[in-house]
Amino acid sequence: MALISCPKCGKRVSDKADSCLHCGAVLVDDPEKLQRLGRIERIKRSSQLMTRSFLALILFIGGLAYSGFYADKGESTDKWISQIVAGIGFVWYLILRVQIIQFKREGKS
Repeated sequence: MALISCPKCGKRVSDKADSCLHCGAVLVDDPEKLQRLGRIERIKRSSQLMTRSFLALILFIGGLAYSGFYADKGESTDKWISQIVAGIGFVWYLILRVQIIQFKREGKS
């Protein structure tokens, strides 16, 4: 009995199981089809991470640009808000980059 990754949730299940115990996905007897489904799910996850990373970067750059070019000088409310938005975007971007690195390391093992 070998353990395989579920194509839906990615958790380890027995190759003898008819469905995943964790998410209920139906497992196919054909290992090639199972591998193909796993690759499709991996591509979808990678695409989601990259899209979110791009949005976080836009949020960061947009906040900085507004703060630097359009916000009133000094201690105005819109300057503070734009700096907070830029900070949130930066932290979100860093978190996503760590997730992308972990995701890529999972694929190599």
